[in-house]
Amino acid sequence: MLPYMSKKIYKNTGLSPAEYVLLVALLESPTGALHSSEISDELDWEKSRISHQAKRMEERGLVTRFTCESDARSCVIEITPSGRKYMKEALPIQFQDVKHCFADLLSPAQLDALIEISQIVSKHLAEKHLADSDKRSFVGAK
Repeated sequence: MLPYMSKKIYKNTGLSPAEYVLLVALLESPTGALHSSEISDELDWEKSRISHQAKRMEERGLVTRFTCESDARSCVIEITPSGRKYMKEALPIQFQDVKHCFADLLSPAQLDALIEISQIVSKHLAEKHLADSDKRSFVGAK
């Protein structure tokens, strides 16, 4: 699922929605780097889109690309310190927007119910509807 990105992030950081979601995916990875096929799976993007987007982001210094050792036709994309700096600015803006437009509207009881419902649905989807390879990336699955 792609994260929501407010216009405030672009206004304050200059990150486009595509740059933002790609950087989020890299930040969520344990190493800050992902193979292009992993990004394709996670963001549901065509490999050519990833290639073009990563090239533009590399030119801006947000990511580095290097050839995959096991498959010379593809690459690994890694967030740079500059990319991390941009995300350090963007994530608090994102947090405040989500809090303002979502969490602040619900009572503690409603939030607890939402969490419980989400966990039940996530568990069902992970167990009954996702292939084993997809289970690892489904948030909230137990």
